[in-house]
Amino acid sequence: MKKLTVLAASLVILSTTGCTNIHFDNGEYTASETANKTKQWHHNFGLGLYEGSDAINLSQTCADGQWQSVHTYKSFVNGLAEMAVNEVGPVWYPKTVEVDCAKVPYKVQ
Repeated sequence: MKKLTVLAASLVILSTTGCTNIHFDNGEYTASETANKTKQWHHNFGLGLYEGSDAINLSQTCADGQWQSVHTYKSFVNGLAEMAVNEVGPVWYPKTVEVDCAKVPYKVQ
């Protein structure tokens, strides 16, 4: 019985550690250089194989500056929404995308 409990606990722990976290940096910067930060959800469907959202246009998102950092992750709210919808089947996989922009004195077009 003890082995079964350890096995069940191990499976629960392993199933909750599958979150992804991707971070892209455009050079070095400090947090004080960040002009604005935007957050939005990105949607994937069908076991995460199909993208439902358009790619983020960094030129539009950082219209007055240059992108400094892009961070893609699954937040707690993303996980809750995913669990609620995927009770039916593996349908929807949301993630949060954060973009940090920095003001630059002159932006090359």
